[in-house]
Formats: sequence, C-alpha cells, structure tokens
Amino acid sequence: MKKGIALLLALILCLGCAAGVLAEVDLSKYVSNPAEKITIAWLAGHDTEAIAENDTVVAWLEEKFNVDLDVWFIEREDYWRLLATRIAGGEIPDVFRLESIDQFIALLTQDDPVIMELPLEVIQQCMPESYAWLVEYDPDCFSVVSYNGKNYGLPRVNIDGQYNYAPFWRADWLAKFGYTDGKVPMTLEECEEVFYKFANEDPDGNGEADTYALSNTGMNPIFGAFGALPDRWVDDGEGNLIYGAVYPGMKDALTLLAKWYKDGLIDPEFITGENQGGYWALSVPFENGQIGFSSSGAFYHLAPDFDGPKNEETGEGGNFQYGRTMRTFASTVGYDKMVIGYNPTGPDGKQGGESWGLTSSEAVVFSYKLADQPEKVARILEIINAIGSDFEIWEKIWNWDLESDQYDYDDLLGFIAKEGHERADESTHTNMFNTLQNPYFAMKAKPAQYQWGNETPQFHTGGYSSTFLAIVPASAPQYWDSLETLRKTTYVQIIRGELPVDAFDDFVKQWNEMGGAKITEEANEWYHSR
Repeated sequence: MKKGIALLLALILCLGCAAGVLAEVDLSKYVSNPAEKITIAWLAGHDTEAIAENDTVVAWLEEKFNVDLDVWFIEREDYWRLLATRIAGGEIPDVFRLESIDQFIALLTQDDPVIMELPLEVIQQCMPESYAWLVEYDPDCFSVVSYNGKNYGLPRVNIDGQYNYAPFWRADWLAKFGYTDGKVPMTLEECEEVFYKFANEDPDGNGEADTYALSNTGMNPIFGAFGALPDRWVDDGEGNLIYGAVYPGMKDALTLLAKWYKDGLIDPEFITGENQGGYWALSVPFENGQIGFSSSGAFYHLAPDFDGPKNEETGEGGNFQYGRTMRTFASTVGYDKMVIGYNPTGPDGKQGGESWGLTSSEAVVFSYKLADQPEKVARILEIINAIGSDFEIWEKIWNWDLESDQYDYDDLLGFIAKEGHERADESTHTNMFNTLQNPYFAMKAKPAQYQWGNETPQFHTGGYSSTFLAIVPASAPQYWDSLETLRKTTYVQIIRGELPVDAFDDFVKQWNEMGGAKITEEANEWYHSR
C-alpha cells in the first residue's frame, strides 16, 4: 500500500458504523418499487475524467430507472488513497468499486464493517441474467468477494485476463546486436547477453553511458522464468499452494537480479517504479530511452493501429487507435522502434508474466448503510443487471451515445459511427456504468483487438494470475500488511546488495513465523476442497 494509507485505514476501522451483516435473508424485501424515485451515490466503476453535468446518457439512465445518480469521480492514479480519505471522513458511496483484495479485506474485517453482506440469493433474484453468465464465464468468480463463507459484493470478470503480459523491447537497440525482422531474445541466457550490451555498448548511439537494460516492471518476466511472481500464489508442483515470495525459485531469481544490479544493468531508480504519473500502464524510463526492456501493461496496451490513420479525403481509417502504450511510444519515438517479445524461458523451461485471471481482483461493494434498505439494493442490482445483460442498453453505455442506430457494425472494428454522426459527448465513460465487464459484449465491441490478442503467441506464453487464490484466507487481515512490507523491503535490499542473497532463507523463515504459515494453511484448505 502507498505511504500513509495505513493511517487512513486505521481511521476507517474506527468509524462508528452500524452493523452491516444480514442475519437471515427475506427475499420478499428485495423488490424495488419502480414508481419510487431514489438517489444513488454511484462509484460502481472507474473513469478517466468527471462526467459533465446534464450529461445526456446519465439523464437517460436516470429516467429509465427512475433514479437520481450522484456519480462520484475519483482519479484512477490515486484512487485508493482518495477513496479511503473520503470514507474516513464519513462519506461512503452507496455502491463502489475496490481495486484489490487488500482494499476489500481492509474495509470488511472489523466488528462494524464499512461494507454490507450481499447474499448470493439476493443477487440471483435481482440480477438473474447477469448471475448466469458470470458463473458460466468463471464458476469461481464470487470467491473473490467472499469471506468466511459469506458474500460481500459483485465480482468484475475480465476478458483481458485470458492473456498474459508480454515484455516489449526497443527494436532499434536490438537491431544493433543482430535481432532484426521481429526477432527477439527467447531464453533467459539470450536476454542476459543483450542486457549487458544495452548497459555497456551505447545502444542509443549518443556516446554517453546512460542506458540500462530494465527497471522494476521488467523484473516480472525474470521472476516468471524461475516459476513464480513474488506477489501472487502459485502451485508448488505437488498440488499445494505457495505464495510466490517464498517460492524456492525466487532465491535464484534474486541472485541473478542482484548480479545484474551490481553490474549496472538495472536502473538504480527502479525502486520508484516505471510509472511516474499519468496513465498507469506507461513506462517513463522506456519512453525516455533509459531502458530497452519492459513489461508494463496488458496486451491491449500494445495493440497496433488496425486500420491506419484517418484519411481526411476519403474518410477511411482512424477508427481504431494504437493501444495506450504503443500509441504513446509511437508518437514520441516511432512505431517501428518497439517490438513485442516473449516471456523468456528459464533454466528449467519455466516462463510467464503477469496475468489478471478470468476474474479481476476488483470488487463492487455496497455501503453498510444499505443493510436496512433492501429495496434500494434491489434497484441498484437491477440497473447493474440491465447494463450487464441487455445488449441494446450496454451498447448505449459502451458508445456513450443514445443514438445506437447511427452506428454500423464492422466485423473487424466493431461499432463505427455513420458519416456525419458525432456523439453528444466526445469522451466516453463506459467503465463507470459497465460494472460487471461482460466479456461476451466486449468481444463484439472490439473484435479486431481480441482477434489480434488470440492470434499473437506472445500473449499465450504463460501467466501467473493475481486471483489464483480466489478467496481471502481468514488470517490474512491480521498478518498481510506486515508480510507484504517484509517482502517488498527484503527483495529490494537483496537486489541492491544491501543484504546477501542468503538472507532469502531468513526471510522465508520470518515470513512463515509472522503469519505466512497460517495463511498458507488456510489457502490450501480451500485449494484442496474445490
């Protein structure tokens, strides 16, 4: 967690909340009265900018469902800190999105929780169509929002979770060392050979010793080549769960990274991260030519410009821009100077990068204040269900345009506005109301993107899912913050040479003694009971 968040969470946990847990479910109460107008404080998604007052799509939603929508906007780059601050001050949206399991358990695990229990029976009654496709797409999806056998929210499934992250390289740097025509290093040994050249042989040709091979995000595929990522659970090969931080192969990975750091291959500022403001998936040192290898962002961030730039004379093209990372890099350096690589294979043939899994680690939860307002809960679920299961409604939200008949459907590019048609609002706010992220609808909206993702082998070389453990172990809230602080500190110190590599063994022992062993036991109880 970011610095200062622990204090905010302490304030949150001290809130004088009324009980938010429902003892027995009386489903007859969970029926909304469509004639009664209600106000909903809505943060059941995320956005890149605030929705303007009197927005036509919001007005349409309000009229359709007879509600007043108080739509919250919180900056994505600082989402959790800003949300936690408002909650600590007593402001809680009726329905809101959490970014991770850490945030979910932080708000839940107290005598008077901030979020209310949301029984599956209520979800099944109020949003049957969406419940059906959710469990069809991922039968375990509700595990992400469960705790101690009870359900506390809605999962957000992720069509993009079927693709692993793939690293990307400076193609022009690689070309100087024999890798041309899209060829890239495939093994860890080949990567290491090129990494030394990136650091020592002036790949940018400026005559200065100012380049490195990689920074922190580029370490993920290196860890993956040894069988795990430090911040997620994996199978130990014998049918048991083990947390990546204490997976034995991580000692070998740290040995190699410490060697690279000592030899000047790793940007010494790696501890500050590659994203230094702006869109979360961008790598500033890669864009600035400080490093030649990174793995920030998902497959769609690296998407090409499928139909080319818009031709003002013919009106053709311009319907599908590059992915965010590729677009940014193309505008500053050039499209042809980036090449998508493969997660390198390690000494035992292992490989893999980050993966989100079919269900994201996000959760959509309800304020404890709604525990005694079942009709309001039902109305909110009905809205979420309608947008998530009715394609005509979803299409209006996706395009952020009520005039659905003004779009032609292209089998490659999806929805294309007819000539002369412009949206009332040039920006889109899809994710704020596209709460459940229906993957079947998303594939219709961006067919080219998903066809490209399916056909690009780099995104199918193995991924370590952030939701491989789909439940919150009962002991996690008690120990997890301390364990994660220990992990992050120890790994950085070993890589920077401040601790010897053998300190990893002491770290594993300490991690287990500080509660890790207990959490692992509980994780495996679930894993073996599936």
